[in-house]
Amino acid sequence: MCAAVNGMTPSCMRAFASGYTVTRIENGSDAKQSTVAALRGALEMAGVEFIAENGGGPGVRIRKSAKGAEEISRQIDALEDKISSMPAPTEPSPEAGMNIMRKAVAKNDLAKLKNRRKRIRSDRSK
Repeated sequence: MCAAVNGMTPSCMRAFASGYTVTRIENGSDAKQSTVAALRGALEMAGVEFIAENGGGPGVRIRKSAKGAEEISRQIDALEDKISSMPAPTEPSPEAGMNIMRKAVAKNDLAKLKNRRKRIRSDRSK
């Protein structure tokens, strides 16, 4: 299963399957259904789409990005506005702590969006 998608073995490893288990499955040995489900889930999270058998046999492909760079740019702008409008903490309090956490999460989401936009743009230039 993992061998069908070049370079996806690290994603399989993140599904808590050992390299030995992945190799055994790739070579056609039996595996627990829960292990196969975990590997499939990891591959799907990594962007692999499983194709049902439609006369030519089952297969896999890399999922196309659902959002283009323009849509992601709009999300980035909205998130930057949200971050800039978040109040700075004035004195220690539970609410101030929550606002700090909210701002940190928003900044993390912003970094992820910027990385995704960069990847999409670099994929287009290839």
